[in-house]
Amino acid sequence: MGQEQSTTEKTQEYKQFLLQYSQEREATHPQFGSIKLFTHIQTNEYICLKKYFTKSDKELSNLVTHLRQRNTFEQDNLLKILAIHQQDQIKICSDQTSMAIIIQYYQENLSSEINIRKLNNKPYTEGHIWILLQQIIDPCTYLSERNVVHGDIKPSTLYLDENGCIKIAECCMLKDEINGYSKMILSQDKAYLSPILLKQYKELIVTPTHDPYKSDIYALGLTALSVILMEEVYDCFDYIQGIVLTDKLEQKFNRIKQLGYSQILIEFIKQLLLFDEQERPSWQMLKDFIDKYRDKIYNMIPFYQSHLNNQKSPRQSNQFNISPLGQNMIYLPLNKLQQKQFLSSQQFNTNRSEGKPKYVQISKENY
Repeated sequence: MGQEQSTTEKTQEYKQFLLQYSQEREATHPQFGSIKLFTHIQTNEYICLKKYFTKSDKELSNLVTHLRQRNTFEQDNLLKILAIHQQDQIKICSDQTSMAIIIQYYQENLSSEINIRKLNNKPYTEGHIWILLQQIIDPCTYLSERNVVHGDIKPSTLYLDENGCIKIAECCMLKDEINGYSKMILSQDKAYLSPILLKQYKELIVTPTHDPYKSDIYALGLTALSVILMEEVYDCFDYIQGIVLTDKLEQKFNRIKQLGYSQILIEFIKQLLLFDEQERPSWQMLKDFIDKYRDKIYNMIPFYQSHLNNQKSPRQSNQFNISPLGQNMIYLPLNKLQQKQFLSSQQFNTNRSEGKPKYVQISKENY
């Protein structure tokens, strides 16, 4: 009876939670697929409901365990699971159990924001690019420390909250395990693939061999290019031949330089795009570099000022294929001794109300 009462109480709590919201519409989420949107009656904030059906008690138990573990994650730029509910123990066709998962939902993403900026001819300042990088590197480092991969970094999977700050969700957040590469194989969506994934995509290999963390880092480099140039960069790849078009990449970097972005930013992105995945920096190395300038990034102090197109890159022209990480120490000491970490009170916090706001979204900026 006690367990039965507990289940009843949980059901009541779930219903009370949903009473705060009005159902908006059905929609398709870039990562979660078919969802139902709800709007908070008082605050107009969105949440989304994703339904799952499990075929066995073991599958249900594994899903609940996974979701509970994910619910322990505490990082400002990660989407949160707000509630899970096994709906009244309902059995469908006698062998499926319905599970409802409530997740944070944000309408805007970086892709839609880029389109608005392009329409208004308002490119991102370099200060905003560094904030953007920090808000992606921080949660991805946090995930990697827990052996979790994002799996599909690109502008459309980087969401913007009401303050214009980045929110992300790893592909396995709801235990789907459908990453960007898998979507490409299934012809469901495009993805930013690393060179080693491109080669295997050409052969339609379902389970590729690669370092998934380094593939994510490559995707971050492509995303940074896309944001700066305010365009998709799929034209840098021949998906049929499974190769990177390095000349196209060089052209895009030349355009970035012409736009006035600093050499330190250019070299930072180039290291993310090194051809050999083992030569690319790790998430922790990237975070160490960000930590070195974190206070300046947060306060929009241009630490990159001395590198504004007044120094030549020491790299060779075909650096995407041959340059090792250590060649570029003059610009990015990513593999030096670990930088002194900031205290938690000094870490960038998207919930902070004091100080200068750090907006990525055009609608939140003053030009």
